[in-house]
Amino acid sequence: MILKSSKELKQKDFKNEKELQTYIENNMQAILGFQFIETEFAVGNFRIDSLAYDKESNAFRIIEYKNIRNRSLVDQGYTYLKLMLARKADFVLKYNEKTNSSLKISDIDWSQSRVVFVSPVYTEYQLNAADFKNIPIDLVKVTKYEDEIVEVDFIKKTSNVKVEDVISDNTNTTEIKVYNEDDHLAKLSDSQKALYRKLKETILSLDDIDVDVKKLYIAFKGRTNIVDVVIKQKSLEVNINMKKGTLKDPLKIARDMTEKGHWANGDYRVTIKTEDDIDNLVPLIKQSIKVNGK
Repeated sequence: MILKSSKELKQKDFKNEKELQTYIENNMQAILGFQFIETEFAVGNFRIDSLAYDKESNAFRIIEYKNIRNRSLVDQGYTYLKLMLARKADFVLKYNEKTNSSLKISDIDWSQSRVVFVSPVYTEYQLNAADFKNIPIDLVKVTKYEDEIVEVDFIKKTSNVKVEDVISDNTNTTEIKVYNEDDHLAKLSDSQKALYRKLKETILSLDDIDVDVKKLYIAFKGRTNIVDVVIKQKSLEVNINMKKGTLKDPLKIARDMTEKGHWANGDYRVTIKTEDDIDNLVPLIKQSIKVNGK
């Protein structure tokens, strides 16, 4: 989010964690992209600030708020993940109660469970502790300014180190899996890897776009998903997040996926086999950026 003003905006902090929590809960879908389920969710001897559900990953999100500097984010995060895996029925029951649904424990992808910390400030200790490529903890920085302007920054992981390479795992959360691009590219030929890297480079050059690796695909996101890429052995399946009837496709390269079951978001799919295919795809991606970009 880019702030634009004729004057320099002054920071005006949230009064306390509760005010921060209320703001996020009231805007959960717009800010984090999650379905808000419950506030102050009590499980056993613990109380979770906010319980949410990520429909894209088919998994729960535990949201915790911090308005002061605190050193224990990672330990707290793993404690809550361990609690969730031990008390799955409680989470599913609460979801069904709040949404009038009938989900079963087996319907949830527990491997995609995450804890999300939301705070206006993080210490270097916290940033370094959470900066492992496979740690199931995300940090979101929320800064409030005067005139009720709020800036949201999703802190990206920059390290290629796996958490188990430097610490022993006594948390019993091995059921949880954090995916990265290598998981999708590992079995591809060098030429296919090069094609994906070219596609990625092209997409990222078009706008302020983030990469979010999912279990079944790699998402390229602005405000929400712009395109999702499913990696195949001989092709890249690019799903364009546009509703049927809204995409202008003069070359007729996009397939209508509305009547077909498919992973990822959007009603259109384009198959990429060569770099020329990428060039033809760009005008379609730009249309999705206008709808889903930041």
